[in-house]
Amino acid sequence: MNPPPPAPTADRLREIWCDILGLDQVDDDASFFDLNGKSVDAIRLINRIRGDFGLEITVRTVIEAPTVARLTQALRTAPPAPARPSLLG
Repeated sequence: MNPPPPAPTADRLREIWCDILGLDQVDDDASFFDLNGKSVDAIRLINRIRGDFGLEITVRTVIEAPTVARLTQALRTAPPAPARPSLLG
């Protein structure tokens, strides 16, 4: 069994997963895809990570690190999300 992921990041990822997948709780070692996450859900997850953490990941990252524990580790080396131009200005 892997050591527990850093609490604040893992806690937020669990919240995001529960919201996207319609679950009450998520185990750190449960696969996003085994919990019925689909490709469109992975895109939603990526967008939420970009918004909440300011980090850029790909669908490949979600596929290769499909658990809260592994994705938390992957976020440690994820690059910052590029700045997006304002639509208002």
